[in-house]
Amino acid sequence: MKVNIPEELKEILEEFLVEAEEILENLDQDLIDLENNPKDKDLLNKIFRGMHTLKGGAGFLNLTPIVEIAHRIEDIFNKLRNDEMTLTPELMDIILEGIDHLKSAIQMLKENEELPDMEAIESVLKKLDTALKGESIESSEVKSASATENVSQENELEFVEGISNELKELIKKFPGKNLADLLEEIILMPPDERPMEVIPEIEKLIEEGKDIQDIVKIKKKEKKITTLEQKTEEKSQPSTYEEKKSPQPTQKKAAEKKTAETIRIDVERVENLMNLVGEIVLDRNRILRVTSDVEKECKSEAVEKLIEAVTSLDRTVSDLQVAVMKLRMQPIKKIFSKFPRLVRDLARKLNKKVQLIIEGEDTELDRSILDKLEDPLIHLVRNALDHGIEPPEERIEKGKPEIGTVKLFAYHEGDHIVVGIEDDGKGIDPEKVKQKAIEKGLITPEQAVQMSDKEAFELIFMPGFSTAEKISDVSGRGVGMDVVASTIHSLRGSIEIDSELGKGTTIILKLPLTVAIIRTLMIGVNGQIFAVPLHSVVEIVRYDEKSVKDVGSFKSFMLRDEVLPLFSLNELLELEDKDEKHFVVIVKVGERLIAVSIEELLGEEEIVIKSLGELLSDIQGIAGATIAGDGRVVLILDLNSLLSDYKVKLIGVGR
Repeated sequence: MKVNIPEELKEILEEFLVEAEEILENLDQDLIDLENNPKDKDLLNKIFRGMHTLKGGAGFLNLTPIVEIAHRIEDIFNKLRNDEMTLTPELMDIILEGIDHLKSAIQMLKENEELPDMEAIESVLKKLDTALKGESIESSEVKSASATENVSQENELEFVEGISNELKELIKKFPGKNLADLLEEIILMPPDERPMEVIPEIEKLIEEGKDIQDIVKIKKKEKKITTLEQKTEEKSQPSTYEEKKSPQPTQKKAAEKKTAETIRIDVERVENLMNLVGEIVLDRNRILRVTSDVEKECKSEAVEKLIEAVTSLDRTVSDLQVAVMKLRMQPIKKIFSKFPRLVRDLARKLNKKVQLIIEGEDTELDRSILDKLEDPLIHLVRNALDHGIEPPEERIEKGKPEIGTVKLFAYHEGDHIVVGIEDDGKGIDPEKVKQKAIEKGLITPEQAVQMSDKEAFELIFMPGFSTAEKISDVSGRGVGMDVVASTIHSLRGSIEIDSELGKGTTIILKLPLTVAIIRTLMIGVNGQIFAVPLHSVVEIVRYDEKSVKDVGSFKSFMLRDEVLPLFSLNELLELEDKDEKHFVVIVKVGERLIAVSIEELLGEEEIVIKSLGELLSDIQGIAGATIAGDGRVVLILDLNSLLSDYKVKLIGVGR
């Protein structure tokens, strides 16, 4: 259904979409918290206010499908906070389904200026209406028309002391509405019909934080009720689920309220600013190089002043770089907040009991990394629930708690961020992994014998590998984990698995804080200059022919009694090898240390990564390009990608 928004309302629509996305983004976490503590009035009021705001904004823009869904969910939460309904897992399923339809509608509106037809949301509206009546879905479907024929109800209003007769009469005209709705109705009235004398009184009550339940109570006197309705009412009473869950006080951070002024800025503007700062960094590098050359050739007072000015410029550019980088930084909570809902729904689908623990959600990292991190994390968490956490009966047999635990955490470590997924499930059997790899022809039985457990776990990230005994729609299709690994490596990050059979599994992702500006090691090979990101470099040593040994078809390098596989960078890049090796760079690829011989070592340099464009984006071993201090274009190497073809072949080398 196409939405025709007048041009003068386009800006209001954009503001509504931003606000709606913020409300819905926070709702998933709030709803899961509420399910664990259904008596939390503050949380109930917060969700109610969010739905009311969403409904009001959509109503102003005449977005009927959004209004209809939001209005019904708002009514449900109004009843919940007035203790007229009880929150059950089944009711929460219906609410979450409604929220999903709202998200879908907002996305359609944002991308195509379209909304779903009323027929498309008829099913969810019917479920929400059924829930509002306090009935289960099943009972509403079998309920006949005759069951309601003999029902007669009348409303009786009871007012508290201290309100004016004018307000009493006004409330009687709008039975069942809360103050926010009531005020909305008054504002929409024609001016000559609007009861202006009661508006100040209503506004005063709202400012005092009062709501309709503080002013008026609506009682229903039921004259007659059928047996079938009686059963339905009994079915809607608090279940054993509700009785077992004694209300726990919500843990809240004791933090003082801080007022902060914020402005919304288009992401594209921030990206442009970041690109300009990148250019300034490159210009600074060239100025530093030129100043260094001038200092060598000429000594004078003017040159000293130039050096002082350039040094000051260097500091200012570094501070500017940090400041702009912070504009791009966002808390990882943006994606962590989606997982309580994901875990809750998946656990119900798999008939497992799982609690999710989240730590470090305020940890910040670059927005460009954050956007690409969501899909890998979703896959890893789904795997933890599907393959890791055992069914309740199996956990009890093993002496484990009935409820499994999945922990999602993040923290800073130097100039990197560490993101981890930990579960207390069955763990990974390295022997089973090796056997599957042999069956699929990924490794030989001889290589399997030589493998350590850590190396066996790395096989999980190979294309087409899966240990799932049966394929499900959750995981186990032999795709996914290799995509996870390639995504993390494309962000210049690393991924490690640590697992103990019967105890659980921990997967650690280590990522740079930013992908735009990095420190690199500048090296020379066959007359060309390349940049290697410093995060992958462990150590640099001088090349010594005596330390080079032959192991099978590979060369190895002896480093402090440790044997490392040795490769020539000329060989990896398919360049002519001049046998003029002066240095060996030790790099970490997965769980292995590998030695790479190079001809020249030119030092460290801070660079700005430039894309090679779509045509050259798939070149293996090249992560991008940059402009060096002397103006030359330098390719940035991805050693992990260059060495990936050798990882399995190297099993057993150095043992």
